[in-house]
Amino acid sequence: MIPVPNAVLEALAVTYDTTAAQLAHFGGGNESSDGVVYAYPDGGTRRLLKIMAIPGEDRRRGRLCLDERLRFMRFLGEGGAQIAYPRLSPQGQVYEMVEEEDHLWVAYSMDIAPGKGPKQDAWDPVLFRNWGQAIGQLHLLTQEYPSWRGAVDPETGETFLTWKEEWQGFYEWCQDEQVREKWVEIREQLEALPVTRDAFGFIHNDPHIWNLCADEERVTILDFDVANHHWFMTDIAIACQNILIFVSGGLGAPVRDRDKLVAFLGYFMEGYERENHLSVEWLSRLDLFISYRRILMFIVMYGWLSSQPEHHAAWKEMILTCPEVAGPSPLPSGKRGRG
Repeated sequence: MIPVPNAVLEALAVTYDTTAAQLAHFGGGNESSDGVVYAYPDGGTRRLLKIMAIPGEDRRRGRLCLDERLRFMRFLGEGGAQIAYPRLSPQGQVYEMVEEEDHLWVAYSMDIAPGKGPKQDAWDPVLFRNWGQAIGQLHLLTQEYPSWRGAVDPETGETFLTWKEEWQGFYEWCQDEQVREKWVEIREQLEALPVTRDAFGFIHNDPHIWNLCADEERVTILDFDVANHHWFMTDIAIACQNILIFVSGGLGAPVRDRDKLVAFLGYFMEGYERENHLSVEWLSRLDLFISYRRILMFIVMYGWLSSQPEHHAAWKEMILTCPEVAGPSPLPSGKRGRG
């Protein structure tokens, strides 16, 4: 991410009745970040201010996506979802912006979520159940959201924030021809899936462990900046990401402890089913969505992987061979659920 110019920082701070000097770095702002988050005083409490840059040539498109994602977040928050809820600015706006020659800078405010970020290798059944419940609640609420196959541009009528659009972006980004061929195969498999309101809609699209804040009672879902219209199974596969990397294997390296993955899914889906039901038939397709995530992450991390030959070779081998990871019956016996 490019640094926020001081003049932009000051101008955006003023719109939230604070000053640049009162903004304390809270997170983000590194090379892979889509923005930077600051904590700032607001009355008798503290809130968070997220600042992002939209390239000048992409302003209209960037604002359309931001508008829709923030509208979705506020819909979820008003429905009681456990998310970092975006607050209106003192001017009554969902976000504020500052025009610059090369970029449009935008900022929006959120409450600070209770608890803290879990450790990436944490093994905590309470956390897993609460995490599943938070995602299940989101998936239940999204079934009432107006858009569910994709958002619609009010001026052109074109559909945006779709899974096919996401797929295309990563296809163009991919630098490995063999991996690109596998990416095409994944699209063909996804195109054959049913698209129904009880299993597809506007979802978080990145609810991995680093986008959580948790205490003993609840999990709060953070960072909706890549929210998209996709299958619910996408969120569930992404939730498995840290287990697949740090505990069970199966993402960038062969499975070494499938029982751990199965146990995680048992806890996670136990919490999920407190809020929303997803059929066992969908869960049996988990390996497909893990494959989708595996290739997407390979493309994102290609620069780093290229500097790590062993990791690069292992990750690519998993993509090309696509070994079974969760399998057709990924839940513990006795937790198969209904239908």
